[in-house]
Amino acid sequence: MKRGHDNAGGAEPRQRRPAQLAERELQYLELILSNFDERDAENSRLPTSYWDMRVAQLDAEYELIPAQCQRVALLQRKLALLEAALEQAASFAMVSDTLHEDDIKHAAA
Repeated sequence: MKRGHDNAGGAEPRQRRPAQLAERELQYLELILSNFDERDAENSRLPTSYWDMRVAQLDAEYELIPAQCQRVALLQRKLALLEAALEQAASFAMVSDTLHEDDIKHAAA
């Protein structure tokens, strides 16, 4: 299936940019995400969904070569793992808070 916008409206399909133009953006995202961990993501003003959208834009807007596609897939996997770790940490924090509240109630009784 060919990527691009649907041509149902009669408009010209949007042309994807050449792969060499994606390289700078790809390197930037690799740099940012190589230093990203759960602590950064919890305190970040930009959620992992923002970075996932940026990575997805690369795939959608550029005519990537196979090596770049592999790098994009690696970034997507890293973001998925980070998101899963954040969800697990949030669940743990919620359980921990609930247990702590229960301890306070029992101590007060």
